[in-house]
Amino acid sequence: MGGRYMEMIRKSFKKALQKGEIGEDIVRQCLEKKGWIVYQPKTDGAHCFDMLSIKDKKTAIALDIKAKARMNKYPATGIDQKQYEEYAFFSKKHNMPFWVIFVDEMLGKIYGNTIEELESPRIAENKAYPFVFTNGYGQKIRLWPLSAMIPIASIVAEDIHRLKSLNQRNYSFQKKH
Repeated sequence: MGGRYMEMIRKSFKKALQKGEIGEDIVRQCLEKKGWIVYQPKTDGAHCFDMLSIKDKKTAIALDIKAKARMNKYPATGIDQKQYEEYAFFSKKHNMPFWVIFVDEMLGKIYGNTIEELESPRIAENKAYPFVFTNGYGQKIRLWPLSAMIPIASIVAEDIHRLKSLNQRNYSFQKKH
């Protein structure tokens, strides 16, 4: 592959990492305000979750944070199928709730739920969830309806602006729902 193409990929990956770090910071601050103690991996490289959070020394949850807006085509959002499988495996093996949290700069909201709850069958706009589709890059994406999400917090205007400045969608966002 050409050097220019590889440079474009590196820039896009760097932007995605920056956006993800902002999303993680927003969620960490939100959790801490609600009394959770947040632990995050220090080691560089792939890790099983973004945060482990404990409340009152009694309740532990694993979380992965997705800094991304909901879909246009469906009243839904989702993650890579492979990631879903890793999260579900971790949750089951360690008997620990695994939350997927979405930091949605276009709706200005943070929402999410546990893998277990997201997997409960639901119908939204005549579509059965969860479901998996293959995107234009051959990647399998697992979708859940927005109605399965628990509202967590609103995003402040400054953070919305920071997140939007790193948006890499190749189509415009349409706020349908």
